[in-house]
Amino acid sequence: MLINKLKKNVDSFNEVSKYIDIGKCIKIVNSEKIYQVIGFNPKMNICWVREWPLNFCRYQTFELSINKITVSSSCEININ
Repeated sequence: MLINKLKKNVDSFNEVSKYIDIGKCIKIVNSEKIYQVIGFNPKMNICWVREWPLNFCRYQTFELSINKITVSSSCEININ
């Protein structure tokens, strides 16, 4: 699902929560990696993310502007 609507409607908590949810995975502009949303602040138009799949030895969280999100999806775990 594309999140282009988010750029236009980020003022409403209900609009943002339709597309972004804690625990969902996202892709961001200019990155092939998948990230997981661990928090968001719709009033400030930011969310906090970490790389997916989670590296239990070390992982970094960082703040991301909501308009940098391109795709939202469920996080899948691939078992080899």
